[in-house]
Amino acid sequence: MPVEALDELQDQLLQLGLVSSEQLASARSKAHAEGRSLEETLVQMHLLLESQAAMLRAARLGVPFCGLGDYVANLQNAQLVPEEVARRHVMFPLFVLDGIVTLVMADPSDINGVDQVRRRTRLEVEPVFASASDVMALIERAYGAHKYLELAESAAGGGEDSAEEAAADDASRPVIKIVDNLVNEAVHQGASDIHIEPQDKQLRVRVRVDGVLREIAAPPLPLHRAMVSRIKILARMDIAQTRRPQDGSFHHRRGQREVVIRVSILPSLYGEAVVLRLLRNESETISLAGLGMNEAALERFRAQIANPHGILLVSGPTGSGKSTTLYAALKEIASPAKNVIAIEDPVEYRQPAVRQVQVNPEANLTFASGLRSILRQDPDVIMIGEIRDAETAEIAVQSALTGHLVLSTVHTNDAISSVVRLRDMGIAPYLISSSLLAVVAQRLCRRICPECAVPDAPPAHLVRAVGLDPGALDFTPKRGRGCRRCVGAGYVGRLGLYELFEMNDRYSEMVVRGEPSEVIRATARADGMQFLRQDGVEKLRAGLTTFEEVARVAGTACGE
Repeated sequence: MPVEALDELQDQLLQLGLVSSEQLASARSKAHAEGRSLEETLVQMHLLLESQAAMLRAARLGVPFCGLGDYVANLQNAQLVPEEVARRHVMFPLFVLDGIVTLVMADPSDINGVDQVRRRTRLEVEPVFASASDVMALIERAYGAHKYLELAESAAGGGEDSAEEAAADDASRPVIKIVDNLVNEAVHQGASDIHIEPQDKQLRVRVRVDGVLREIAAPPLPLHRAMVSRIKILARMDIAQTRRPQDGSFHHRRGQREVVIRVSILPSLYGEAVVLRLLRNESETISLAGLGMNEAALERFRAQIANPHGILLVSGPTGSGKSTTLYAALKEIASPAKNVIAIEDPVEYRQPAVRQVQVNPEANLTFASGLRSILRQDPDVIMIGEIRDAETAEIAVQSALTGHLVLSTVHTNDAISSVVRLRDMGIAPYLISSSLLAVVAQRLCRRICPECAVPDAPPAHLVRAVGLDPGALDFTPKRGRGCRRCVGAGYVGRLGLYELFEMNDRYSEMVVRGEPSEVIRATARADGMQFLRQDGVEKLRAGLTTFEEVARVAGTACGE
């Protein structure tokens, strides 16, 4: 940064009272020592928000500041500027109004970028400023699904009637390709869900990646009904029915990979909203070693699943990876010498070594009724997708007591609360103490992107939220700055946080006496049990995730 600009920045900071003289001096020293700009260092030290730094820079440049979160960008404007040009100049045509292109740029002084847009559009260009990370995130969203947008433009030319017609099962129709490319794009991004949401004047498409929704480019609104009709055909739904919810599924193949897609359609104010859940058959890549448990917990967990009988539970909220943990365990213990049967709703992974049963309430095949039938199949290991009611819990306990290893899930906030949940379902305490082997509680947090990881200085309230002293950190936290690989998010993929509660004689006596979970938890803490938040701190020390993530996913867990 030139000396004049640096002086101007310091004057701004002091005049506006954003930092004190002491804080500014400390930031200057840190910036010089680390070879960073003063702006970047102030943001890293949480003395300045990134949006504040951007606004100050816009004021120094004499151009309007654009908070991209305040605008609904027209992602179809991606066709005005080639992707390579947008990335090279870190710019995007935000909208076009009255013959003027509002061009959001990370560097409004980039005359070459402005001229390129002016020549390509033959319109006047008004540059506005936003932070580079915000502009890059917008570029990723806009160009990520550009392939199917081109198809959408060709299909939209015929109007709504022809779009309806395009939903027929004819692979030459553009709408067929739009839906196909949308699913391919979601699979490519590693998404778990696709949300197709009609609004008043536009169609919004979002994908859930690493547990967080992100918007991608959407086809024109007139194509919405044709897309829904195409999805209904694939899922064998009633195309004519638009006033009530519908559920279905279909298979989608991309190269050598096949994805099972569950479809949920819900009538909304502006039309039918569609959610597609992508269920990948990733059983070949699942392993206990890859879950992220620390070595001590993993060794004890393996010892528990080696038991010939008893119940092992995995607890956590929806989307916390419970099924993945169960299938990793099944993969490790399944063998030709064991009869392993699973009953699920739905079957999310395919495993050749496991006989899998899909719950079907219409055929009176529930967890409880299916479990009774499974017991007549001479099983060694039984996996129950979820213990939801007293009847299923009772059969599971009796199965464990009669020589079967039972693996299942429950929805509780932490491991020890699962004991109380079984008791609340009407299971006698002495049966719980006799049958329960262990409970694993887990959460999923986002993993820092390895390509843009930088040192971080988290605010004190986040450090305290994970149980640490802000003034006594003995490691350097990290965060993802945001790059092309992570689409500006700073995260790529997820990892698990775990706590393992193992039943022993002491805890069995406490359960039989009816001790509340708080008392059992205090005893477990005194015995050295590691809770979710503590496992999160280990992941922080290893530079795998951020304080924000640990506080978000483990901050509400009991046990600490």
